[in-house]
Amino acid sequence: MSFGTLYTHNPNPRSFGIITVAKTLGVELDIVYIDRNKEEDQKTLQKLNPLNQVPVFVGSDGFVLTECVVIALYITSQHPETTLLGSTRKDYHTILKWLSLANSDLLPAIGGIILPLLGLPLAVRKNTQDCLCALHADFKLLEAHLQDNKYLVGDEVTLADFFTAGTMVFGVMVFHAMLREKYPRVMEWFLGVHGMPLFKDVVGELKYLNVPVPALEEDGESLQALVDASPPSQSP
Repeated sequence: MSFGTLYTHNPNPRSFGIITVAKTLGVELDIVYIDRNKEEDQKTLQKLNPLNQVPVFVGSDGFVLTECVVIALYITSQHPETTLLGSTRKDYHTILKWLSLANSDLLPAIGGIILPLLGLPLAVRKNTQDCLCALHADFKLLEAHLQDNKYLVGDEVTLADFFTAGTMVFGVMVFHAMLREKYPRVMEWFLGVHGMPLFKDVVGELKYLNVPVPALEEDGESLQALVDASPPSQSP
């Protein structure tokens, strides 16, 4: 019996980790892809979430959840013995830290650079240089943390890895050369997560794109200073 239905777009970086966790734990989900161009689909989404945002989870008991981080935690918590939420309270809250960073900072920065290249509208972060600054700062943080850690939280894969890697998929496709040059440990970690069969089954094969992307302006001293000043991560 299905545990519930996940309404999302195809593809949607905020849903990759959720679907991967559900598959990993054997939590059966029905996936409904909302078509942005179909009025009927948009009416369905607005009824479920007046903000018209995906993903939305509707349980088989009628319980409705919006916001991807909350949905990810709820789905993962359905397996009482799972290690995907860590083994201690410190692990759990460190996982939550990475989910928050990926959702509220890293993904908007990636989208703020990539979406204009596709001619798609932006809801937040419309300044490309601001997005580039945030992107480099986040990757620098991840690079420092992963120097001494196999995964984001401890030595076993957790929800933090699936969710964060999910938000990075399209960023890796576009920024792969930059990642290999400047943030090799981040790239190594990402490829390790992507290579896990269930995650790869959800997100598909990586397609490295050779497209012109904006660079951090040489005279953007204040922006570069923010990147350089990003503090190194501390292991939990």
